[in-house]
Amino acid sequence: MKIINEENLNSIIEFKAENNSPREIFFDYLLSHSCTRKQALEFLTRKSFSNPEELLSEAEQMGLVDDLAYAELFADGHLHWGNLKIAYELKNRGVERNIIAQALDNVQSENERAQNLYDSWKNYLDEKKITARLISRGFSKQAVRALNNNDEVNF
Repeated sequence: MKIINEENLNSIIEFKAENNSPREIFFDYLLSHSCTRKQALEFLTRKSFSNPEELLSEAEQMGLVDDLAYAELFADGHLHWGNLKIAYELKNRGVERNIIAQALDNVQSENERAQNLYDSWKNYLDEKKITARLISRGFSKQAVRALNNNDEVNF
């Protein structure tokens, strides 16, 4: 993961001096939207810029496009989702499987997240509804079963 330092920030600010160049439009977009490499490339293609790979490469070198950082922030921001749903969403956004796995390793474990949701729902929902909610949020059957030490719920 690359950190934007003062030198990189100054070079980004210099881009603002250019009047509506493709580079300025792209870097303005990146500064206001966190996105994956795939999403950034789609933006460049949609805008019909002549040198998308060059701009994308420059943005990656500056740390403005970083799939691992995006995946870690996404996973950390969706603690109410299971690993299956997080992985599905990241895959749809163009993040590679090995990066997804690395990001999921760096967040709270799926069992802990499931336990936290279970604890918040157990006073007003029955076991079947809790199980259904957890499964619909992308928690694995193993994580849900770990909550029910007594395998009463059939999958």
